Amino acid sequence: MIITKKDLEPFSKLISTVTEQADDITTLNATLDSLTLEELEQTRAYFSGTGKRTSFQQLRTIVIGSFITGMMIFLLNMFKNHFFVAVIAVAFLLICVIELVRPVVTTPVRPNLALAIDRGKYDRVVNLIDIILAERYAEVRKK
Repeated sequence: MIITKKDLEPFSKLISTVTEQADDITTLNATLDSLTLEELEQTRAYFSGTGKRTSFQQLRTIVIGSFITGMMIFLLNMFKNHFFVAVIAVAFLLICVIELVRPVVTTPVRPNLALAIDRGKYDRVVNLIDIILAERYAEVRKK
């Protein structure tokens, strides 16, 4: 999605208005109904970006860390007679364990919850835009 410099200010106002009204579904619906097809497409493209949910990130970290830690334990048992390989395996093992424990100790719960709530609002906006676009495209096809 490319926006020209002259269209950037109105688009940013539109995005901030939609973001402010995302909690109230009736005002959001009225605002989105008043937009043109092009504005709806741009807004949909903006809000349906590549944001990831926080829980997925944490689950991915745990799965990857568990796999790597298991591999390091296997290497440590396999090469415990070789000092250099054992030292490197122990270092990797400690790093992996620290990476697994770090999110439990240092995860900022409040910002993660705020991100998840915002992502939920954005998903609601995108779903509503999809419904409006489907209706408008159906009207265009009838003509």
